[in-house]
Amino acid sequence: MSSGRLAPWLFLLALVAAPIAEARVPVRVSTEVRPDTVLVGQSITLRWRAFLPKGSLLNFPTRPADDSTAHWSHWETATVRGEKGGLQEHRLTARLQSFALGPVAVPGPAMRFRVPGEDVREGRFPMTTFVVGRTVPTNGPEPPLRNMKALVGPPWWALVPWLWIVLGLVVLALTVWLIRRWQASRRRVRPSVAAVEVVEAPEIEARKRLVALVARQLPELGRTLEHGTELADILRRYVERRFETPRPGYTTGELVRHLDVRGGVSPADVATLKGILEACDLTKFARRPYDVTCAHEAEQAASRLIDTWGAP
Repeated sequence: MSSGRLAPWLFLLALVAAPIAEARVPVRVSTEVRPDTVLVGQSITLRWRAFLPKGSLLNFPTRPADDSTAHWSHWETATVRGEKGGLQEHRLTARLQSFALGPVAVPGPAMRFRVPGEDVREGRFPMTTFVVGRTVPTNGPEPPLRNMKALVGPPWWALVPWLWIVLGLVVLALTVWLIRRWQASRRRVRPSVAAVEVVEAPEIEARKRLVALVARQLPELGRTLEHGTELADILRRYVERRFETPRPGYTTGELVRHLDVRGGVSPADVATLKGILEACDLTKFARRPYDVTCAHEAEQAASRLIDTWGAP
């Protein structure tokens, strides 16, 4: 058969097939509200149901945002076991708490579904309404108000005039600073009179210290180290003050050489001083003790040196 004869038949087949391709499975939906009358603050249960063939997919929207008149406390989707006729129930259950008075209309949520063998379809559930009543009747009587508490007063720190306190402290600090500055400008510098230190003669000081040392009787107590240290300090202090030129801190050898070079001092007296200081140094540094007799002899020799070198 030629292509010219086939054209009318193909056109008729397309006209017949078009309605068949556009035919879609009908969808049954329902909306329930329980109860249909509530008081302000009470909750109602909304249930939206869609019956689709088995294997169909249905997407419900997410929970709406709360506002000042409505609060969604529950939002749950579920797919129920199929019923007779090969349909399967897709269910959305929500719980709403409304604060608006009078009739309240709740738009049906949008849905998006696809039946096997068909394209994706979109739709919306029917709108539902319910009534919200007052908790207090409009014609009275007024409900009794009990256990009313007094208003809480503001805290103490909110009642304190902090600005005036800060300004007062600033003024006080400025006044104190000005007074102190004025007093400082008027204060007269008084000459301080330094106390005149009365210095005794070298031989008098040395004799007093030596007498005090002898009176302590340190050798008899076995405290030769302390005795030697004090006796050496008495003689060194006396020689430094008496002859002036020796420097504090001279060793025994340096002190002896200084006296030899200086002149005017008997070599025998220098030798006596050397013997006493060396014995004291051995006791102090080498821990070599000496007996009571040697200690008293050193005290007597030191007394003679003080008398010999004493200034007239």
